[in-house]
Amino acid sequence: MYLMKSKYYLLAGLILRIDSETGIKDSAMYSEFYSARGQPDITVKITEAPLPVKNGEGIAVGGSRELYSGEGGERLYSSFYTPRGYVDYACRIIKKDCIELYIDFEGGLWDSMVFNALNIPEILADRGIFLCHSSFIIYRGEAVLFLSDKGGGKSTQASLWARGRGAEIVNGDRSLLKYEGGRLVACGTPYCGSSKTALNKSVPVRALILLEKGEKNEIRKASGTAALTGIAAQLSRETRQSAAAFEFAAGVCSSTGVYKMKCVPDLSAVEALEEILWQV
Repeated sequence: MYLMKSKYYLLAGLILRIDSETGIKDSAMYSEFYSARGQPDITVKITEAPLPVKNGEGIAVGGSRELYSGEGGERLYSSFYTPRGYVDYACRIIKKDCIELYIDFEGGLWDSMVFNALNIPEILADRGIFLCHSSFIIYRGEAVLFLSDKGGGKSTQASLWARGRGAEIVNGDRSLLKYEGGRLVACGTPYCGSSKTALNKSVPVRALILLEKGEKNEIRKASGTAALTGIAAQLSRETRQSAAAFEFAAGVCSSTGVYKMKCVPDLSAVEALEEILWQV
């Protein structure tokens, strides 16, 4: 008989408790998100054992994740790549009262591995909290989010604001978005890409900036399809969550300032945007 070890995390105001026999190793990128004990909003039980056999209908088969539906509910399998192909290491089963996570891996458990196996963005999206591909800064007590595809300049603009205005970079690559009291709020997340910056802070959003590279600074209010598709394209979700993601993006467009910005990588871009957002 093994005693379960519980580890608590705080994500966008939700408490996640994960129970396991061997315990989950700490990771620097997740340290800001560890939480004291409390009433969990999401409970996970890890069983370190051979994974349940794949059977039933294959909803999404192939690659690093496979989803099967059958008796007992949906089972999400996660794998890692080797020269011989993908090797499954985890199986997630969502039950009414908790999430069961089977892990078959000799190297132990650690934060990022467990979060990947759980597919945390999917779980949060079902609760109306969406992971957004963006650099997240705090300036004058509000969040400014720079949205772009990889290499689009979002980290550069965040760094310019930190250097030129003393803004705080909460995350250089991702943010969690939710509504609180009718206002859009940005929250920190341990998912931070190569930026290595992952703070656990939550503040109201001043504006979302859809970045484009340009030869000079040009900023205009985005609306309609351009704003909707620009935001939705940066929200992480599963196929079944697409409608909810677009509905969420539409709400953002109607409640929060969204701008398209062509910019150069120097402090003149900061000055131009500050003038519009704060009318300095």
